[in-house]
Amino acid sequence: MRAAIIAVMTLPLMFAGCSAPVTSVVSAPPTAAPSAAIAAEPEVDPVIASITQQRRDQIKRVVSLRLVFGDSAPVSVTDVRLEAAGFARQVDAAWDHRPVLIQPHVAVALPITLTSADCNATELPRPASARITITDEQGESSTIELTDLPDAQLLERIRTHDCAVASLQDRAAFTLGADWRPAQQEGRRVWLGFVDIARNPPFGAPIEVNGALGSVLVDFTPVAPLPWRVPDQRQSRLPIVASSSGRCDGHSMGESSKPFVFTLWVRADGADVPLTLAVPTADLPTWWSLLATACDGIRQGD
Repeated sequence: MRAAIIAVMTLPLMFAGCSAPVTSVVSAPPTAAPSAAIAAEPEVDPVIASITQQRRDQIKRVVSLRLVFGDSAPVSVTDVRLEAAGFARQVDAAWDHRPVLIQPHVAVALPITLTSADCNATELPRPASARITITDEQGESSTIELTDLPDAQLLERIRTHDCAVASLQDRAAFTLGADWRPAQQEGRRVWLGFVDIARNPPFGAPIEVNGALGSVLVDFTPVAPLPWRVPDQRQSRLPIVASSSGRCDGHSMGESSKPFVFTLWVRADGADVPLTLAVPTADLPTWWSLLATACDGIRQGD
């Protein structure tokens, strides 16, 4: 990697997503004017960098770092690290991919995983900032400072989500109940049960169930209107109605990889947290039997 690129660099940044990305340009450091006896070094093109997240509605700690090197020779990237205020400092190597050869003037998107959020951090810089360190196969590193971000919402959303997940894990546990019984509801064969909720005092801020998602084969619907506030008590239950989604053909039932895995969207500490609820292996025969009975009822009604 050229020495001109290895220097510490400062640049603006804009996140992509719903809005168009704004790239950041890093210029080579100024050099003294060449004397008549010494030929000037050829000018090195800037380095262009931007950070995006492909889908803004999916809050993950994986972001995409888009790089364009203006060097005259290919650069083999062996390690990439992203540090940001409000996230734990990265100590170990972050790059778990094989080296990536980046050709000059060719844009490459590299997936970068942020470290866990530092939920104890209270004084976060405004405006938000981040730092990217790139290491090549010669062990040379270039550091890009991302300051004065026009849109700091991406990092803030990721941190808020991570801290909400950590808080919810400390405050409450949601598990799929074991007792499910068949019933008739509006002419359909359904089965009724509960999501069991255990809370740890002090109960603190409210916890609400905002949504539920079934699987390809099973509709999974809370009985109570949503949003449903979890009671401020140690033990409570959210009644659930489960039913066939109507996909009772052999192909759908045979090819579904997760027929009995459901999602509850729980709001805690200002963020919606997706909780996965899976039927235990020991209870799978019961659920297959309930689903088969519901599908028989659908076929008989055809």
